[in-house]
Amino acid sequence: MAKSTPLSDLKVAMAQKLSISEDTITFAYEGEEMDEKKTIKENGIPEPGPAARRAGARVELLFLIRAGVEIGAQRARREAAEAAEEQERQRLEEEAQRRQEEEQRRLKVEEEQKLAAKRKADAEAELRRQEEARRNNRCVLRCTEIGGGGGKELITASNLTVMEVARQLCRELNMLRDEEHQGGIVLLHNGQPLPGRQTLHDAGIQNNDEVYYFWGEGGEAVAELG
Repeated sequence: MAKSTPLSDLKVAMAQKLSISEDTITFAYEGEEMDEKKTIKENGIPEPGPAARRAGARVELLFLIRAGVEIGAQRARREAAEAAEEQERQRLEEEAQRRQEEEQRRLKVEEEQKLAAKRKADAEAELRRQEEARRNNRCVLRCTEIGGGGGKELITASNLTVMEVARQLCRELNMLRDEEHQGGIVLLHNGQPLPGRQTLHDAGIQNNDEVYYFWGEGGEAVAELG
């Protein structure tokens, strides 16, 4: 800097170089604060002579920075560290969110698999129950037409009502109601009409029993194919 340059210009240059405010810098020489409006010489600081300058002698000024003030490099390092810390925080947060979503998806798939397995097990159990019920309730009737020579072996179930069995027999014999047949099939056992709303079991019908039938009119004993 030129000899005629006041210390305030040096202060401006120093503040720019350090990226801090000018009012945070002060100069001192041998423990005394300098007047920034004056030059180095005006502040009473002796300059080294030519021989001393050739030997590398320099005027040594101390500059003080107000406590708590960050110079640009310090601030840059701090901001870089804070940015890295924030980036890491976001990464960890995103990672935690990703793991949470993955866990939710896993639990959802697991729950769906459990429900599917339960539905399958329930369906298989119901099929087994129905099959067992069919085996337990299986009933074969020897159906003979009154006044005719025809007979029919009917495989049915003892838990069906007489009316349901009569309709089953109608379908298998193809005896459908029409203009000439306005009634329905009547089932008899031991000479008595069977009540249409009773099950075969409740009516005392057992496997391989003989049941007679005819097409006619009559209350509950008439089973119509509707």
